[in-house]
Amino acid sequence: MPQIPRSAVAASSVPPVLRRRAGSSVDPLKKVTFRLHSSVASAIRGIVDSGAAASADAFVEDAVVAKLRELRRDKVYADYSTAAQDPEFMIEVSDVLAEFESTTADGIDA
Repeated sequence: MPQIPRSAVAASSVPPVLRRRAGSSVDPLKKVTFRLHSSVASAIRGIVDSGAAASADAFVEDAVVAKLRELRRDKVYADYSTAAQDPEFMIEVSDVLAEFESTTADGIDA
């Protein structure tokens, strides 16, 4: 398991932000338990102690949200790639683009 270099943790000069995270009625906080390698937990604690993250919870949530976003993006790109291999879909896309071609110059004074 790769470790975060200590220089990355020590390089932050941001003062710690101490505030309690609050859920909302739309997206309330839920307590969950994870097991992490001790080196990862130590790196997270170092990042929080340096002030680069408000809390371990916030840091982990930000990391998970970023990974979820990456996975969704990868899925969309894979779907685009699959669609690009479908001749019928590509014909339909070309037809739609041709129909909108006449609107390209709309609103431009000639």
